[in-house]
Amino acid sequence: MKKTINPTLSLLTIAISSLTLCAPEFAQAAPITFNPKVDYNTGAVPIALASADVNKDGKADLVTANIGANTVSVLLGNGTGTFLPKTDYAAGGNANDVVIGDLNRDSKLDLITANYNDNTISVLLGNGDGTFQPKHDYSVGTNPYALAMADVNRDGKPDVSVVNAGGNSVSVLLGTGTGAFASKADFIVGSFPQSVVVSDVNRDGKADLITANYTSNTVSVLLGKGNGTFNFKVDYSTGARPFLVAVDDVNLDGKPDLVTPNANDNTVSILLGNGNGTFKTKTDYGTGTDPSAVIVADIDRNGKPDLVVANGGSDTISVLAGKGNGVFLTKTDYAAGDNPGALAATDVSGDGRLDVMVANLNDSTVSVLVNTTP
Repeated sequence: MKKTINPTLSLLTIAISSLTLCAPEFAQAAPITFNPKVDYNTGAVPIALASADVNKDGKADLVTANIGANTVSVLLGNGTGTFLPKTDYAAGGNANDVVIGDLNRDSKLDLITANYNDNTISVLLGNGDGTFQPKHDYSVGTNPYALAMADVNRDGKPDVSVVNAGGNSVSVLLGTGTGAFASKADFIVGSFPQSVVVSDVNRDGKADLITANYTSNTVSVLLGKGNGTFNFKVDYSTGARPFLVAVDDVNLDGKPDLVTPNANDNTVSILLGNGNGTFKTKTDYGTGTDPSAVIVADIDRNGKPDLVVANGGSDTISVLAGKGNGVFLTKTDYAAGDNPGALAATDVSGDGRLDVMVANLNDSTVSVLVNTTP
């Protein structure tokens, strides 16, 4: 295991939302190819990565959370697959994750970070031009590791859910719609959770919580009641040391499935969903060494979800092309930076293909791999 950072700060991604672009059912897969990586400097030890158009110019931008600098770095995109030099903004102590969204409903994107050392989240309201206001902090549980933004009580206002690695819990903070939040409510999950996703896994119109639990080798599923509270967790086994959980329909049956990268056995686990909030026994696929992040995305534009995995121990990303039935082909690896972790997939070059970005902890960069798949 290559990572040399404090074990309690082992890499997590952000979370990043799963993305699948649809194509005609009959489309044939082409070999997935990328241009060699191009690196851009970030703050020290970028552990999380998110992408959105933060300055409203129609071009994708990048944001990293930097645990070595207690900052977020904003890299504005040129729309050609290249980026301007970073601008840094102060976050809390050991900023461990970052999410982008419109918290105060002013059509300007804001930033939220999870701050491991401060037991807080930081909210940086956006000015709409790619710059951000000074942070405002809110208390959460012990050692917040990752967060997700979604409306969990169906009032039309964004809420924040935060996994607390030191408290084995999720803190839910209901939003006021102004960028402010009510006091947290905590819900128990598995041991040392490092990732949280909000999704409706039982298809009842109510938001559910799913966490990846690093030391219990499980995912916890907490079905939502629709009012911002959740039922007691149900756990499902994954591979050894899951860093993150992604939710997507990988077998195209209309039922949400779960995917986790497992650092200690160099695999990703696929847990197919039954559509009622329960999941089948995992199936594992090989990755590179020490996988710590995964995204689900249709990289080759054939209408079938593929997997992209960041491998911190082998300085690569692995791409596993999907067959559309929940089965994946053997990985193909591409070079990344030193100790790659958090991932994002979006079209940064403007050609209609999903490109891949990965944050590299040890050299404090983001690698951009422009997709050249025919």
